[in-house]
Amino acid sequence: MILRCARTVLVVGLLLAGAACGFALKERAPLPEVLASIAIQAPDPSSPLVQDLERELLAAGASLRLPNSVGASTLKIESETGERNVISLDDRAKVGEYELRYRVVYAVDGANAEVLLRSTPVELSRVYSFDEQQAIGAAQEEEIIRTELRRDAVRMIMEHLRRVREPRSSRGSALAR
Repeated sequence: MILRCARTVLVVGLLLAGAACGFALKERAPLPEVLASIAIQAPDPSSPLVQDLERELLAAGASLRLPNSVGASTLKIESETGERNVISLDDRAKVGEYELRYRVVYAVDGANAEVLLRSTPVELSRVYSFDEQQAIGAAQEEEIIRTELRRDAVRMIMEHLRRVREPRSSRGSALAR
């Protein structure tokens, strides 16, 4: 009973302290009107990257269209690459660490083919330890890291999309600075 009361007091105290310092959960900004209707153009339309982007765009209130649809902006995935590099070797010349790198280059065109966002790269990497004794687990860990890198890239792309603005002129990018 006393433990339950103490835990309740602790939780309430932490909530009050968080509120007093100005902490608040960050709300996601909505997508701009120019991206309300959007198509995704990609070398592999069924890739996990495209699926994740579709899910996020729908959650943000966008209406997904087929590529080349009239009245729709286009998110163009120009390239998506992943690589694995050896970072360190142990004293027996066996791999000790790998670095996974993930890169996506994308651009956004408006419904009238005007450039809203020029080619923009998103590059992420993560290092992980490799133990040949745990090769099966290492393969699963590598796949989990690849998934996390892709999802981080999707979050970054969505943040960039939230800052896209209607172009004032035909020159330059419409990314708000």
